[in-house]
Amino acid sequence: MVSLIVCTLARTEPLRFLLKSLDQQTYRNFEVLIVDQNSDERLLPVLAGHPELPIRHLRSYRGLSRARNVGLKYANGDIVAFPDDDCWYPRDLLESVTHWFSAHREFAGLFVRLRDSEGNAIGPKLPDDACRCTKQNILTVGASPAGFLRRDLVDAIGPFNENIGAGANTPYQAGEECDYFLRALDGRNMWYDPALTVHHPQLHSLERLRRTTYSYALGSAYVLRIHACHRYYWRLVVRSLGGAVATLCRLDFANSYIYLLRAAGFLRGYFWGPRDLAKLSRSKVQVSQPI
Repeated sequence: MVSLIVCTLARTEPLRFLLKSLDQQTYRNFEVLIVDQNSDERLLPVLAGHPELPIRHLRSYRGLSRARNVGLKYANGDIVAFPDDDCWYPRDLLESVTHWFSAHREFAGLFVRLRDSEGNAIGPKLPDDACRCTKQNILTVGASPAGFLRRDLVDAIGPFNENIGAGANTPYQAGEECDYFLRALDGRNMWYDPALTVHHPQLHSLERLRRTTYSYALGSAYVLRIHACHRYYWRLVVRSLGGAVATLCRLDFANSYIYLLRAAGFLRGYFWGPRDLAKLSRSKVQVSQPI
């Protein structure tokens, strides 16, 4: 069985589209754990529209890491995935993924490619060919909605760090998936295969970048620091500062500002993040209970 943990907040139509794509899967041995962070009942008609799906409706306080930990408590599958509430699956994806795991028992995790509705790749430039995941490339190939993990690996990793990630009660609003998958690499083999696809809307609208760049950079840099990814971190800082200069020379002030926000967040998160989160980090990660 495959457990699909879908954490959702303030979205109905995108979630409806995801559930429609799950209704159409050629592989049927899966469960859908909807972890609802809304304070109202907006999801009830959406879920009622898919009576054939094995849906478990859970509730959680806000915070992506917190909600995923709630879902993990109830997941029964041999394979676990974390689809975003605005992504969708090709109809044969789960069949392809389960066949892949059956044929590759030496691997505990599989990452596929995120693509938009027109098939364009999303995110940073990734390897064109399939490859083994490493500490260096997991930081780019390790997108949580594109990942599938065996249950024994999920149990070995433990919970998501609830002090970081979207909706956390700290300014560190990203990095939870990098932290999770870097921990997953400890003694385990994982694979990246761009021939398989999870669909997702494009991520980088200017409005979204203005709103999220600094807080996302804070969390990402903090994770790079605690996992000693120093070379990769400095490469990101140099690219951010170089991008700010290049776009400023083109009089592209909007994007130059975004690059500066990213650089500032990287610097703050890397040098002050461990201190900012020290009090929380000293205590054991608290796994949220469902509401």
